[in-house]
Amino acid sequence: MFQNDKHITNLLLLTQIVGIVFVGFFLAAYLGGMLMNPSTTVLHNEPAFRIPLTIFGTSLLILVLATVIMAAISKRSMKPEIKS
Repeated sequence: MFQNDKHITNLLLLTQIVGIVFVGFFLAAYLGGMLMNPSTTVLHNEPAFRIPLTIFGTSLLILVLATVIMAAISKRSMKPEIKS
């Protein structure tokens, strides 16, 4: 799946970047709604926020799952075999 440490580093960096963008959009929508009118405004429902949140949230979920699977495969392949 991944040949060397450079591929692993790139996957982890991409996962972090997507996570940062997702959290940035989420906080912008949340804090923007609080600043406008806290009792009635929910910016998460606006398409300008909902669509990027959906895209980046789904991408982040896929990347996190890929990272966990990659870590499990790497751990299994690094485990020494016991021969009796």
